[in-house]
Amino acid sequence: MKRIFLFVMLLAVAMTGFSQKKGTAPVAPDMPIDDETQLITYKEVIQENGSAQELYERALKWAKSFYKNTAEVIKNNDATNHVIDFRSSVRIYSHQKDGSKLTKNVVYYNFKLQCRDGRYRYTITDFNEKATAAAPIERWLNPEDKKWDPECFINLQEVDEQIQALISSLVDGMQPAAEKTDEW
Repeated sequence: MKRIFLFVMLLAVAMTGFSQKKGTAPVAPDMPIDDETQLITYKEVIQENGSAQELYERALKWAKSFYKNTAEVIKNNDATNHVIDFRSSVRIYSHQKDGSKLTKNVVYYNFKLQCRDGRYRYTITDFNEKATAAAPIERWLNPEDKKWDPECFINLQEVDEQIQALISSLVDGMQPAAEKTDEW
């Protein structure tokens, strides 16, 4: 009886030791999808004090502080209509088994900033992975795609985090500068 019990215990330990670990299934990040275009699109109108010209000037000042080379990033700068069109990119990474990250590629995006009296609107869309032909990242949302792998969801999360940081920086940069008073 003791031998049977011991055998069953050893068998149970062996089975748990050699069984495959069940990982959690990857979950797609919650990306904003435009209803009309079906593209990932970040879009918002933000109320802010200032004329269209003042907001436009703040936007240019913000762009110069956020981007390293505005001459390369700004594709259209329409001072009359208070519109700035940007084309920039974010990095995505390949995650190694040891926990390190290696740069995998870049994802380009279009960014339009429109200013009007008392408000401005940003639209960030047309995300494409750098490739020989256009490679929209929306296909990373589809696990049925033949080129999909679980790291696609991780890369989408990386894109989302970097765009959210851009938006946060923009909102801060578009606020009016605090007036300094010389009290002595």
